[in-house]
Amino acid sequence: MSARPRIVVCGGGLAGVAAACEAALRGAEVTLVERRPFLGGRAFSFTDPASGREVDNGQHVYLGCCPAYIGLLRLLGTLGRTTLQPRLRAPVRDRDGRRGVLAAAPLPPPLHLGASFAAYPHLSAREKAAALRALAVLTALPPGPTDRLDERTFADWLRDHGQGERAIARFWDLIVLPTCNDRSDRVSAALAAFVFQRGVLRSTRGSAIGWSRVGLTRLVDPAARAFLEARGGRVLTGRAVERADGDGVALRDGERLPADGVVLALPPERARAAAPEALPADPALGASPIVNVHLWYDRPVMDEPFTAVVDGPAQWIFNRSAMGAVAREGEHHVAVSMSGARREVGVPRERLAAELRAELDHVLPASRRAELVASAVVKEPRATFAQGPGQAARRPGTATALARVALAGAWTATGWPATMEGAVRSGILAARHLVAAPAM
Repeated sequence: MSARPRIVVCGGGLAGVAAACEAALRGAEVTLVERRPFLGGRAFSFTDPASGREVDNGQHVYLGCCPAYIGLLRLLGTLGRTTLQPRLRAPVRDRDGRRGVLAAAPLPPPLHLGASFAAYPHLSAREKAAALRALAVLTALPPGPTDRLDERTFADWLRDHGQGERAIARFWDLIVLPTCNDRSDRVSAALAAFVFQRGVLRSTRGSAIGWSRVGLTRLVDPAARAFLEARGGRVLTGRAVERADGDGVALRDGERLPADGVVLALPPERARAAAPEALPADPALGASPIVNVHLWYDRPVMDEPFTAVVDGPAQWIFNRSAMGAVAREGEHHVAVSMSGARREVGVPRERLAAELRAELDHVLPASRRAELVASAVVKEPRATFAQGPGQAARRPGTATALARVALAGAWTATGWPATMEGAVRSGILAARHLVAAPAM
């Protein structure tokens, strides 16, 4: 490599942005290429053409146990545009009007969740006792995924540890669905166990929920452009990658970018198309959808910033107005986020908005007195890879058969679910694989 290695990063999502920033910090001359006109990947905001209002493509949240993502926002100077709870406080409603909360107290883990779990109204006393026994087993498991756990679903593991279907739906899936983008009967037991260990059981602050107070794009763009350009880098948006190898990248418009190393921070199908030698086989990870329904009312319809809902289609309801989202004067913005939304992704948008409006009338009594001003439905059919049994063996690592080409993306072998944290970690690993640490 030259004295200042030239690194080309293909893909401007969180993995690509993290790789580009890490490489720049290590002294590389970085070119970041993104086919869309903005950076941020699948965590972006846009103006909905039907309603004319700004929406995020999904209600992305992060947790206190996500240091890489938090560190990236701090590096870009945009962490102050987010809010992170001091400790977990997650209201939970059911369709019969009962309201509870899962909250962490300032006590050593795992005692920090004891008081709120004891008062949790959505499980019976017997179900709570059984859940505590299963949580104790999870706490005692050695950290890191195992082949034995990854070969089965989390629901199978839970049933083996005394959990019934009602308990799985009313407690375990509240956490598994938003973190693994599917229900326990489809998710790898290794990934779900990791989520509970890292996010819930081993740290008082690990399960604290954080969110953006601005449109998601503004957390990354233009801050990442400014960061890279200040270090001699370039950001090329609206430019698509055609081919890549260890010597550089050919763009679809004919330009070639010479390089000493290339990061492919692309979805697997695009990475394979650009560099078949780097990813010769389809990892066959599949996909799982996320659907978000945005509703704007003429008055407030809920008092908390968000709530989970058991036994209904509205898995998590977010009070976007209370969370800092800008709305038109007199309007109150609510977003319903549905993970693993295989049925909902095929329902026509107008019908789905009507279904969720009726569901919120049932769950949030105040919405019955409110007028619906506007609605929008955002579907991501391939929001994440399908995080089912056997995923660990199919996810490729950072290194490839091409010595100077590295892979990045939440779908690679980070050990994390397909989260923003996993994406950022993958980008950092890819940059470190290609660029040596600067001399001290």
